[in-house]
Amino acid sequence: MDLNSDDLHDDRLEEFKEFEGSEPREANKKSSAHSFQMRPNFNERFQAATVKEVIHGVMNDELGGKKYAVEEAEVWTKNIATSVRNKVKGLGFKRYKYVVQVVLGEQHGAGVKIGSRCLWDADTDNYASDVFWNVSNHCIINNC
Repeated sequence: MDLNSDDLHDDRLEEFKEFEGSEPREANKKSSAHSFQMRPNFNERFQAATVKEVIHGVMNDELGGKKYAVEEAEVWTKNIATSVRNKVKGLGFKRYKYVVQVVLGEQHGAGVKIGSRCLWDADTDNYASDVFWNVSNHCIINNC
């Protein structure tokens, strides 16, 4: 049997017509109404000051009184990132995805420079950041 692409297209079109029927489906009627909301409402926007308080509290709880230990640093950063993410999600901001970046290092008096880039909506998106340091640790958290 020798089929060309036109025959296959015609067969698929017939199957689609049988499945679709002559009346437009209900879902097709609704899709033209633009019912999906892309942006959050004004009162549901990301509140950087509130998130900064959450970040500050988590860093003090997790790192307060601890001395830097290279063996523990990975566990601490994961715990901090998970805790910040869960608490920020609990604040109920709708239509947001969260990125939590934690940088933890030993305090030697040297400087640290960190750069990041994000693509976002300048009207509705925002970020929160905080820094923690003590005698042996420095920690920077960015949440956007």
